[in-house]
Amino acid sequence: MDPAVMELEIGPGPEPGSYVTRVLRSVGGGEPSEHFRLDLDELVDRRPLLEASVLASAVSARRVMSDSESVLQDVGRRLFESAFAGSVGTAYRTSVAVASERGLSVQVALRLTAPGLAALPWEALYDADTERYLCRKEPLVRNVPAAHTPVLTITPPLRVLGMISSPRGLPMLDVELERARLEDALGPHIADGRVELSWLDDLTWDGLHAKLLAGTWHVLHFIGHGAYDTATDEGVLAFVGRDGRADHVTASALADLLDEAEPTPRLVVLNSCQSGAGGPTDLFSGTAAALAHSGIHAVAAMQFSISDTAALAFSRGFYTALAHNRGIDEAVRSGRIGILGAGRGTLEWVTPVLYLRGDAHLFDLEPVTADGAAQPRVPAGVDTTDPRLLAAPERAAAEPTAEPAEPAERAEPADRDGGAGARSPRSNRRRRWAIVGAVVVLAIGAAAAAVALGLNLFGADPGGSGDQGSTAELAVPLDVDWVDVGLYCTLGDEFVIEVSGRGWLDETADSQIGPEGLPEGERPETRVLADANTGSVIGKLDTTPEIFAIGTGTTYSCPAQGGLLLGINDTDLANNSGEFGAFVTLNQ
Repeated sequence: MDPAVMELEIGPGPEPGSYVTRVLRSVGGGEPSEHFRLDLDELVDRRPLLEASVLASAVSARRVMSDSESVLQDVGRRLFESAFAGSVGTAYRTSVAVASERGLSVQVALRLTAPGLAALPWEALYDADTERYLCRKEPLVRNVPAAHTPVLTITPPLRVLGMISSPRGLPMLDVELERARLEDALGPHIADGRVELSWLDDLTWDGLHAKLLAGTWHVLHFIGHGAYDTATDEGVLAFVGRDGRADHVTASALADLLDEAEPTPRLVVLNSCQSGAGGPTDLFSGTAAALAHSGIHAVAAMQFSISDTAALAFSRGFYTALAHNRGIDEAVRSGRIGILGAGRGTLEWVTPVLYLRGDAHLFDLEPVTADGAAQPRVPAGVDTTDPRLLAAPERAAAEPTAEPAEPAERAEPADRDGGAGARSPRSNRRRRWAIVGAVVVLAIGAAAAAVALGLNLFGADPGGSGDQGSTAELAVPLDVDWVDVGLYCTLGDEFVIEVSGRGWLDETADSQIGPEGLPEGERPETRVLADANTGSVIGKLDTTPEIFAIGTGTTYSCPAQGGLLLGINDTDLANNSGEFGAFVTLNQ
């Protein structure tokens, strides 16, 4: 059953630094409005710390309320108390109560109309009175106004095209692991005939263009790298260029490419980091927001990098809900719940972001019988005992080819151009864009454990002109062995590493240390690296056994290619607590 909707518009107020929340529609709370003040710059500046805290929660669970959750909860509480103040908060609670009486959940739809608001982590909204995060109890979406889009009825299987992009010069992807992860997430639905999965390796612009023109795909699942280009204020994805290096595709260009498909896929899964991040000056600058603004129906992305464990848990929850005809908003919430069960203390459920144009129910997947055949829906009043109705229509069972057969599909009700599933001349497609142009972009960070800032995530540009750096900001907990920075180097590259913060080597106050560790050679018996202080910050590459000292900072020349790991110079981690903050730049 679809949830009730409470839609709020949050936009600029009459004075600098002021904003106003207007309830555009609600189940039972009227349409009030409230003004509030918010230090937007201060909250945006806290994003790196918040992302580091969320990522750190994936590997540490020390207390009922960790330091990481305290940071997240403080931001969520401030956002809730600002945007849901006074009569708006009353309208929200009234809507929840009315919906509960009807057996419904409440979709909280935020329409953000002031520049900078999209960069805030609204998915962290925390109601201190009920002690709950909104997005874990109710579907939460970022609304983009659009005309109504009819549900697309699909005769199974739901056809998914997996696309892998691992260009030279970027951190290497474990292609087989990524492939296995998606197949694992979709496995039960492939087995029962609900889903069909095909693959396109070495994703190029031309290759995807050809696939979109050759056949019908309901879901495009991208596995690769993504970032936010601060120079152009737009999200980008890394395809494979003609020279094998990264081809940086902007969100606006990707939207134009997807427009080539007839009909446009309703779901595109982008397994990339930071494709949900937005800029502070452009409402639709992030990859996800830009796609939604360009006409894509629904865009689900990741506002932070995300661990492998959380990525798999999200995919399982999301696709399971989608295969059982849940709305996209419910599917994203199901993915959050999947992450929540992946590890005690994890906060990565806050990472997914959903931009939505219009209704959340994109697909109507016809039922599947026990033998895997689609079961046609029988209209009310028809005699289902008639033996003529028991014979399911034949359907193709051939393996997918480079030019897959197009399954029967229809949109109800049909539009005036012949239905959402019908082919129409190119001249008519612009008129029906709002009806058939529906795509969800689901960004799940692949093997990421660091905050990549800006286009510099990609290192050198495809043409090799000039030196560029890649940066990462992350937490280094004192109670874990190694943390993956998320940056990759080749022979001769340099990492510039700076570390700050404090931690404790046991439960006593006098065990407090900084990144240099214990002074005067204390506790040498528990060191990993004999030449550095116990408890100090150390590093290594994931491809070599050599360990080097870092302390508060160092410049490290890479003796080989590999990914950078940071850790604590201590073999006895059980009683450690706290974490250091590290900022790393890769100079190429």
